[in-house]
Amino acid sequence: MAFPQESQTDDSYYDSINIQAGYQLNFEGPNDRNFHLLDVGIHKLRYGGRHGSGFQYGISTEIGLNTESFILGPKVTGLIYYQILVLGNELVTYTDFDSWSLRYVPIFGIGGNGFSLTLRPQVILTNDNFKPVNKIGAHLSAVIPLFKEKMTRN
Repeated sequence: MAFPQESQTDDSYYDSINIQAGYQLNFEGPNDRNFHLLDVGIHKLRYGGRHGSGFQYGISTEIGLNTESFILGPKVTGLIYYQILVLGNELVTYTDFDSWSLRYVPIFGIGGNGFSLTLRPQVILTNDNFKPVNKIGAHLSAVIPLFKEKMTRN
């Protein structure tokens, strides 16, 4: 004979708006040294459920901390979470205000609704001669919720 047990876990879904802060070590590339980038942005996140899944999308910018000239990389990002697996992509435009380069970046790693550790190889789409950063980034980020709302079921 078996008796069902009530779950003590929260299987609800949540919507939240978050500030994201991250650090990226940029390596393996045409440059002779590694670069350090600061990543700051705002994202919308929907997550929850029994198996801990969700998706996130938003805008942010990367700022070069030790690049040869001042580099900004505004970008749009989309991520999908399932348990601890993170998959996604982003489109980033690096600029030093004299030249620019558009790049597609697939994202693979581990994480969840509060943090992620990902590997981000870059595919150069335009201006192959402008190489302000290297080709692969190891990225660590955390999100700080500004607003969180529990989803209601219809």
